[in-house]
Amino acid sequence: MNRFDLRQRRDELWESLEASANASAFDLEDFSRSLKELYAVDRFWTFPGRGVLWRLTHYLDEMQYTLIAQLVNNCRHYMMQDRYRFQAFSPFMTNLEWLDRPMLHESGNMEALSIHKPRPYFEVLIVHPCPDEYELLYRQHLATFKSPHDEFIYDIVLVDSAEDALTAVLANTDIQACIHLHHVPPGTETSAPLFERFTRPQLLHTLPVNYSESVEVNLCRTMRAIRPEIDHYLISELPASELPFSVRNHFDRVLFHVNPFRDLHEAIMNGVRNRFSTPFFAALQAYGRQPKGVFHALPLSRGASVRNSPWIRDMYDYYGESVFRVETSSTQGGLDSLLDPTGAILQAHMKAAEAFGADSTFFVTNGTSTSNKIVNQANLRPGDIVLISADCHKSIPYSVMLAGAFPVFLETWPIPSRDLYGGVELARIKEVMLDLKKCGRLEKLRQISLTSSTFDGLIYHCEKFMMEILAIKPDVIFHWDEAWSAFCGFHPLYYGRTAMSASKKIRQRMQDPAYREFHSQWRKEFDANPEEEKWDGPLYPHPDLVKLRVYSTQSTHKTLSAFRQASMIHVSDDLFDRASFVEAYRIYTSTSPNYQIVSSMDIARRQASLEGFYRVREAILLSLQLRRRIREEESLKPCFELLTDLEMVPERFRTPVGEGEGLAGLCSEWGYSDFVVDPTRITLDVSGCGIDGNNFRQLLMSRYDIQVNKTSRNTVLFLVNIGATRATVDYLFQVLMELAARFRMERRHHELPIFRESLPPLPRKRIFHPAFLPFEGGEDPPCDIRSAHYLGAEEYTTEYLPPPEALEAGRAGELQVSASFVTPYPPGFPVLVPGQFITPEILEYFHHARIPEIHGFSFEKGFRVFRKDYLEQGNRK
Repeated sequence: MNRFDLRQRRDELWESLEASANASAFDLEDFSRSLKELYAVDRFWTFPGRGVLWRLTHYLDEMQYTLIAQLVNNCRHYMMQDRYRFQAFSPFMTNLEWLDRPMLHESGNMEALSIHKPRPYFEVLIVHPCPDEYELLYRQHLATFKSPHDEFIYDIVLVDSAEDALTAVLANTDIQACIHLHHVPPGTETSAPLFERFTRPQLLHTLPVNYSESVEVNLCRTMRAIRPEIDHYLISELPASELPFSVRNHFDRVLFHVNPFRDLHEAIMNGVRNRFSTPFFAALQAYGRQPKGVFHALPLSRGASVRNSPWIRDMYDYYGESVFRVETSSTQGGLDSLLDPTGAILQAHMKAAEAFGADSTFFVTNGTSTSNKIVNQANLRPGDIVLISADCHKSIPYSVMLAGAFPVFLETWPIPSRDLYGGVELARIKEVMLDLKKCGRLEKLRQISLTSSTFDGLIYHCEKFMMEILAIKPDVIFHWDEAWSAFCGFHPLYYGRTAMSASKKIRQRMQDPAYREFHSQWRKEFDANPEEEKWDGPLYPHPDLVKLRVYSTQSTHKTLSAFRQASMIHVSDDLFDRASFVEAYRIYTSTSPNYQIVSSMDIARRQASLEGFYRVREAILLSLQLRRRIREEESLKPCFELLTDLEMVPERFRTPVGEGEGLAGLCSEWGYSDFVVDPTRITLDVSGCGIDGNNFRQLLMSRYDIQVNKTSRNTVLFLVNIGATRATVDYLFQVLMELAARFRMERRHHELPIFRESLPPLPRKRIFHPAFLPFEGGEDPPCDIRSAHYLGAEEYTTEYLPPPEALEAGRAGELQVSASFVTPYPPGFPVLVPGQFITPEILEYFHHARIPEIHGFSFEKGFRVFRKDYLEQGNRK
């Protein structure tokens, strides 16, 4: 990866200018070449501006090399430190005026310190057919309405084509709003090279251009797909009465070309203000500032019981006054009830739904385990059939059991040499659904629960999976456990691979006349084909029959800036039963929710709405840089192997559309693949070190203070999140270098063996005792784990069987039936559920596993199994 994206290329060019300008002998050729390319690249940013490039060209013609070095150094300093964001108020100041002068960079601040906090800075993109002629006009008119009392500072960038506009919003992370005008061409000779190289690959999954609509409408639609947080405004030349609603509907506001600047400025500020607003966090702050007499629960409210205590005063000193001032059980005084929100929390929910692309969003304060329970309790009824991935979090089968539904477990493909597991094949899901259809039970199929991203970073192509599944059952409910994917909705790399973006895209396709025409022709050919193999190919749902029902549960705290246990449920359901959902929500939601967790979700939403694209872009960049350094460093290869899509995703699931470098290349490599590996989740095979993954983790934590996410027998997983920095990533790399040197030294002196031990694979299909099969027949019968669970809790029905005896019996063909959930860590999902036969393959797995943490298993007694005589009697309650 040489160039991640256009922004990195721009940084490289400025770095090249700086190196040439400060060389002992001015490098004229290299400087001229970099400056020429910079003219094409730098136009997508406001700072430092074209005036600086023109001045550099002038100095170059005059051979004023000292002045060139001064100007370039000043620009680089301000860009590297992001100091241009913290400028004093001056409406659209000319950067050249203060950059082209001597500065003392080491002083840390070239201007008088302001008594005011720096205000957030952003940029506004204006897509204008004649930007050069109108830029000064826009600057002058908008400047008259800017005020030192504004909460934010903004500057403007003008481009002259739709291609340049798309390139700009993907390259410039500061853009928060876009102004559209009529008569803008789709592309130009100037826009084409950069668009083809850096932009087009990132638009692979956006909807095709609708030639019956205008350029500005198509541009707005595409921008909303790749940067959904950006506000869009149209300045129309048409009279209000002649502008169709179908055009108005795409934009946040329509202005008219007769003196629009006051309204435009106010709309820009209000759009960002709306995203910046945090209703519940603001209400909590206001509550904390008010004097209160505490005559309710919580003695520590406002610090009353800790502030003056000689024994626990350190708690008050550590957490600070603010935490205690807002610790309350009250839902009044400007606060709100999480169980029945009508004020600030309801507003926070609505803002979160808009930010995450959902119809409705709900905050959950006790983790995504509870979010999963709420979704299943709301959607499932006793006797319903539900398909769940075998690698799902244990909260899903537990809640399915409590709801009285009958699950069919979909096994994931194994990666035996790494002791990892992949995802559920689409073909496997279709196979089970068609088996249910053949048995006349498809109507009882209520929901499908899948995990994306998996613990190891495997991401499904959500759109592709849902489209084909809807073709078999058009009203099935999708529950996507996206506990590790809350950040994915804020970068176009993941577009179509998240539940909400995929549901939005599917809705658009179902309403598209072109899709309707395509489906009509496809359906005729499909129905005319008598072969059963026709179901193996791509399937397309009927646009009139689809009832899209999608639920996403996300651990906000895992990948966004929220406190632990913060979780959100996002809903996009055509048949949403709000009353039933709210009832389930109230069942599992505490009547004493932690307000700090609730407010942190409000703040996490604000950050994601305003800088999510920037933060995720940085995380992906750092991840790819770390991957490249590990891959290219020869001294690491004897000890560490970096696992990529090639090692973790079988070839039959990979559908690349091309190759390339950086982010554009990654988009092309992913293409239409069923599964991809999230680049921010870095899995290393550490078997070459001579120790297993768990001991390697202990070494990292005890010696280097590095915490890691997950280990298997042979691997260690590192997560690069939106809080990672170049310094922390570099530290990790240096630690790996040091460890590799240490292990190589030990191997030379002590003949340290390569540790590579793989566990036997788990069976690809679970088998259940007939007593717990509610239906007869079928290749993949649903199971009644609820009955098995409660019967397994009785002493007279069960006994304990030590693993050696169980293994001996299993090898002899005598299978035991599990009476409990058994979940080893790793891999972290239930390997056994109540009513399931404990097959020899499973016993061999546990025999070789030597896993220190196994939930539902007694290391003293063994497996809890049903008594054979009880099952033979056929007693079921």
